[in-house]
Amino acid sequence: MERKMMDYLPRVLQEVRDFECLMTAYQEALSGLWRARDETEDNFYLCTAGERGLRHWENILGITPHPDSTIDARRQILLARMRQSTPYCWNTLLAFLYALTGDKQAFSAQLDELTLTVRLFPRWRELNDAVYELLRQMVPANIALHLIPVFRTHRALRAWAHGALRASVHHQLRNEVDLAWTKPNTTA
Repeated sequence: MERKMMDYLPRVLQEVRDFECLMTAYQEALSGLWRARDETEDNFYLCTAGERGLRHWENILGITPHPDSTIDARRQILLARMRQSTPYCWNTLLAFLYALTGDKQAFSAQLDELTLTVRLFPRWRELNDAVYELLRQMVPANIALHLIPVFRTHRALRAWAHGALRASVHHQLRNEVDLAWTKPNTTA
């Protein structure tokens, strides 16, 4: 709710036409200042920052955003960078990946001797470089890191009937997480 300058005047002066005009002009000037103050306050915190605030935080942390990244994706990367610490166990690394993606189905991770393989599923492929940099800073230097983008294969789609797949184009079938159908046709 925006403050009205007329409410600050005594009732006697609110009825005077000159004061009404003055307060209307004053109201317009102050409204812009109040909006700027609110925006500045929002930009101070990562969870509420807008474009300008995110640019400022990225500059401070030395992060170059992907040109196609949304504000929410950029915010997630910044929050992950602020929360990062070296994991001392496997569960901490998995918790970091879960916090970054927000979904346990968005990634899979496997550690074989000195090689960490992380597979990013369709929704997070666009942030591949940023996720790699975050993981590279977390994972100890003696562990090789492989970040692999995952695509949906023909084998994964063969359980669905042709009629259900016909409504989608190749790009949707290969890349999108949520498809229009929910259950495969198991009678085929």
